[in-house]
Amino acid sequence: MALAQPVTQHEGLEYSYEQVGFGIISEGYQHAGAKIEVKFEEIPELVGEKLVAKVDQAADDIARQMSQFGYAKLDEAITKGGNKIDAQGQPFSQTMYLEMIERMEVSFDKNGKPTHTIITHPDMAKAMIARMVEWEKDDAFQRKYKDLMQRKQEEFLDRESNRKLVD
Repeated sequence: MALAQPVTQHEGLEYSYEQVGFGIISEGYQHAGAKIEVKFEEIPELVGEKLVAKVDQAADDIARQMSQFGYAKLDEAITKGGNKIDAQGQPFSQTMYLEMIERMEVSFDKNGKPTHTIITHPDMAKAMIARMVEWEKDDAFQRKYKDLMQRKQEEFLDRESNRKLVD
């Protein structure tokens, strides 16, 4: 399953999308670009691997800009939705993890397995994984987590049973 569903955007200076709980959001496009400079004396030698390397560098610059924009939009949406947790320099803890799950709207697949995704900085992801391996052996934490997930599953089932079906 993809994290984001594709959306067709048409011509114009703005795009729009629906953000659950906030309505239709319209925004202007962000510029992403890279400068490719070719000196006259480079031209005879700028073939094959050298040409590919120059184009790849520009593509990397554009990809970095787009990635930064994407993460900024995610941060904005998470903050706006009230799901952002700032650790304020504190190490990742059981309390912090349970609070993250508490704030999320969790869905489950047909086998009852949670389908949520947590987006975090790669360094934080490493720390989280390391800590969670330790927590697998902590019976008190596992009980709290299991109780929370059971409640989240009940909330999910309530949402599903109260959904309006399209005519």
